[in-house]
Amino acid sequence: MDVAMIERNTMSDKFIQVDEFGLCPECGAIMDEVDCLDEGLYTFVWLECSKSDCNGQWVQRKPNSRFWGM
Repeated sequence: MDVAMIERNTMSDKFIQVDEFGLCPECGAIMDEVDCLDEGLYTFVWLECSKSDCNGQWVQRKPNSRFWGM
């Protein structure tokens, strides 16, 4: 396995870590929702790491239940 493949797998793992489990991509701590915005078909959720010494941030895009009937 080459370096590019290892790097890609690591990045993919970080996406899963945040999107499915709500864990910080930087340190692995639980993330807190700090803001939310409904924009058309989607809702954007801003997350920040709950640890005071970490600057981990993430934005999730989720289907807006008003449009998708969820």
